[in-house]
Amino acid sequence: MITESITTQVLHVIFLALTSTERWRAARHPFGASSAAEGWLTVFAIVALITSVILVFWLIAKHRRSEDRLKRKIFEITAAAEKLLADYRHSKERLKREVAGLTTTNEKLRLQIAKLSQQTPAEASEEMPSEESEEVQESKQPVAIEEN
Repeated sequence: MITESITTQVLHVIFLALTSTERWRAARHPFGASSAAEGWLTVFAIVALITSVILVFWLIAKHRRSEDRLKRKIFEITAAAEKLLADYRHSKERLKREVAGLTTTNEKLRLQIAKLSQQTPAEASEEMPSEESEEVQESKQPVAIEEN
């Protein structure tokens, strides 16, 4: 409609602007004879296109390599964190068992202290185990002195 009339008008103006010789040349060679500059421009455009495609593929490959490297680092850090968490849980359980054992030992000692505090001092000394080592007990024995 509107574009159709504009197109015919533009073609009509171009047709009127050409001489008869130019019209025959345009009819025989619809794309026209290219000049040397147009040929070099086409070669340059093709080379630029090929270069840009190669650069795009190179950038994609570089991005994938860096992404894989980052994924590997994330995996290593996650594995190390999981190992530390497992060690922490194991240590926590071990400490809980030790606390439970120490709590029972503490209760036994408290009961023994309470029992000993109710007894007379003479009875308590008889029941208390000796804490002195064998070396201390041996050193308390009488020693014979030899004279030369």
